[in-house]
Amino acid sequence: MKLKKQIISILLATSIATFPLLSCAQEVHYTNRSDIPKQYTWSIEDIYKSDSAWEEDFKKLENSLAKVDGYKGKLKDEKNILEILKLKDELFRLKDKIYVYANLKRDEDSSNSKYLAMADRAEGISTKAAAAFSFVEPELLSLPEETLKSYINKPEFKDYNLYFENLLRTKQHSLSSEGERVLALASDIASVPENIASIYRNVDRKTEDITLDNGEKVKVTPAMYSKLLNNPNREIRRKAFESEFRSFEKNIHTLAATLAGEVKTNIFFAKARNYNSALEASLDADNIKPEVYDNIIKAVNDNLEPLHKYVSLRKKVLGINDKVRYYDMYVPIVKQAQNEYISYEKAKEMVKEALGALGENYIKDLDKAFKERWVDVYENDNKRSGAYAWGSYDTHPYVLLNYNGTLDSVSTLAHELGHAMNSYYSNKTQPYSKSQYPIFTAEVASTTNEALMIDYLIKHAKTKEEKMYLINSYLEKIRGSIYTQIMYAEFEKAIHEAAEKGVALNSKFLNETWGNLMKKYYGDDFEVDELSKVWWSRIPHFYYNFYVYKYATGLSSGIILSEKMSNNEKGARDAYLEFLAAGGNDYPVEMLKKAGVDLSTTEPIEKALQKFDSLLNELEKLMNE
Repeated sequence: MKLKKQIISILLATSIATFPLLSCAQEVHYTNRSDIPKQYTWSIEDIYKSDSAWEEDFKKLENSLAKVDGYKGKLKDEKNILEILKLKDELFRLKDKIYVYANLKRDEDSSNSKYLAMADRAEGISTKAAAAFSFVEPELLSLPEETLKSYINKPEFKDYNLYFENLLRTKQHSLSSEGERVLALASDIASVPENIASIYRNVDRKTEDITLDNGEKVKVTPAMYSKLLNNPNREIRRKAFESEFRSFEKNIHTLAATLAGEVKTNIFFAKARNYNSALEASLDADNIKPEVYDNIIKAVNDNLEPLHKYVSLRKKVLGINDKVRYYDMYVPIVKQAQNEYISYEKAKEMVKEALGALGENYIKDLDKAFKERWVDVYENDNKRSGAYAWGSYDTHPYVLLNYNGTLDSVSTLAHELGHAMNSYYSNKTQPYSKSQYPIFTAEVASTTNEALMIDYLIKHAKTKEEKMYLINSYLEKIRGSIYTQIMYAEFEKAIHEAAEKGVALNSKFLNETWGNLMKKYYGDDFEVDELSKVWWSRIPHFYYNFYVYKYATGLSSGIILSEKMSNNEKGARDAYLEFLAAGGNDYPVEMLKKAGVDLSTTEPIEKALQKFDSLLNELEKLMNE
């Protein structure tokens, strides 16, 4: 029921790529956003030239929603049905534009009360819009089934054929007009847990400064924390870890209550719609059965040995005398040939060269994205952490970065541009009603970009050391996007099932559940210390209702698709580009089948983990030469 359809990618794994680096680049950091050169900020003025223009559209939407009531009780007439569907598209397009602008402005500086208020108002009017149209589906479902089926094949309803198919498919989970109205109104409240967690994570949370081995004191910002975990000095990594994790531990009981509120929200909406579980309700939007989710978890659990072997290799290579800790899991175990700061200009060239397999037109569109300032590049105080791609049907995509000059940041750029180009092609090709690609396929475009990048670079490695580094980076990508994300998915399933049985989701239960999963996934050479058990409290994706497993299916698909294109398999590129432009014009599993991946089976996951094992063996062999 949440209205926010933002595709967010907080990169949880480490770097996946390297490239010949510039030797003279210097790190760029800004305290005040106003000091950032314009070319490194996103062109938010392309949405609205001013806040007053936003206010005009806000009032326009408020006034337009009043027209909707005139259709109540009149949806037995075919003309009225088509009119209300088109009116809904028109007003939702306006709502999306309003919503995106307010939230992008808020994310530039989460302490700015003006844009916090505008984002809150956008959330409110989104709820009103959903409530205004809440009578439509119940009235349509009151019509004879044969009437609804007839609309599927009528030319004038061609933009809505899948809508009617879904309406019939999910009929048993639809409510009366009043029931739908109440749930639509409740969606505003449903966003509260996520908003609390986000404000704490991005504004109220304070980390302790740490001292580097050269005596310099540094502030542990999100971007700096990511960089510090790559530091070869274990003591520096430990200090950074403790600073970051203690900032969450200080309020762990509040964060536990917040996550419990999110879980209870999901369960409420699932029960209200007559689903057996919150998991079933979440997956049904993509026409996915819970068995698919369970089978993915089982496939990963059946292939944990390569991960255990990798942890043991880390222990050996890093010279750890006790056990591997959380903060030992991100530092590269193969030294990078050079470690200079990668300028953003260089990063753009790296991405374009690595994605050459996608064709000339794709690269031209990347140049368009850079020229038109789709990307907000650098970190500033109170800017939203992590990275995401977002936008609306009537805007070009926008990409938020906190670029810090690491290979991790270059990988994030490629990843988010994958999302952006997916949206760009879908919006250009599909009507609004079919433009939103399913969440299930959301990570395919992004991870295909990453897989293409790392495969290209491995093939063009100039030295054994460079190849080893790249292989290690790819291992980290698979670990982060499949092993780690499925551990997250298993945690989500466990806490929802516990809450559905009446178990209290307090900090003790959440910490212990998380600790047990870490022990199972990472094996005997990994130490699960008490502080690492609060890891769950840092993950924003737990407020996106069973989202994380899609990173695993996305990378698995990306690996397969990238290999097809890199190997110049006949028709592979065209099939993939058609997939990018397909939006939501079919069910996600069917769209991926057309592109060349069958996610109704566990084969893609198993192939990806086989690749992990193969890469690990190759790395060990190179190390022993």
